[in-house]
Amino acid sequence: MPFNNRTAVVTGAGGNIGRAICRQLGAAGVHVAATDVSMNTVTKTATELQALGYDVRPYQQDVTSAESIQSSFAQIISDFGKVDILINNAGVWCHHDGGCRHLLETISDDEWKRIIDINLLGTFHCMKQVIPGMAERHYGRIVNLGSIAGNSGLPGAADYSAAKAAVIMLTKVAAMENAKRGITVNSVSPGMVARGDVKPNSGTWLGRSGTADEITRAIVFLADDDAGYITGVDVPVDGGRILGPHNFDINTDGKFLS
Repeated sequence: MPFNNRTAVVTGAGGNIGRAICRQLGAAGVHVAATDVSMNTVTKTATELQALGYDVRPYQQDVTSAESIQSSFAQIISDFGKVDILINNAGVWCHHDGGCRHLLETISDDEWKRIIDINLLGTFHCMKQVIPGMAERHYGRIVNLGSIAGNSGLPGAADYSAAKAAVIMLTKVAAMENAKRGITVNSVSPGMVARGDVKPNSGTWLGRSGTADEITRAIVFLADDDAGYITGVDVPVDGGRILGPHNFDINTDGKFLS
């Protein structure tokens, strides 16, 4: 793909999908600023990819803090000179107690705020940092990470589903606002993604979970120069799971069935 000396920021770069995004962009010749709340984790990502000859540099960034976002982007722009591509990948759906599925009435205000802040507010603040510069240069690619939970909902994850639905709508509005400024804004909504070996999954029409690389190929395509006529769309990469039927249900006792 002809990225033509582009520079990208990838948030949540220490995670499964984040590492794959950095790897595929780096392999395509993109200069990558990899950010994560954990400097140790993102440094490991950058070191591994630098060993392959890719220009991937680590930055600490807490997407729940507007000050941290502003400071890290100031350093990135100082180091790279510009940001052409923003991939808002940072996100979380499990709670501090380690559980990933909670009935709506059991979600605390603190956990609700945390999930919204990481998934939605962080995306909003990162976009605010790059849009002015992109508009000035009349070029930009923004790809936000949605989720099939934001399209059809996920029982046990009301907070995460609400946050990702808002990310998808934020994407559409930003696409409309920036269409004539040379900036495209799209989202990719992953389904079930394996962290190790791909396993059978009855909740998808393809009958298996996906891989981080499969999610990333859609992201990288939308970030490319050649995707200039695509904006405001959400692309599900989920093996058809969004089509239904779903393998999540709740019985009369409020217990989750899967």
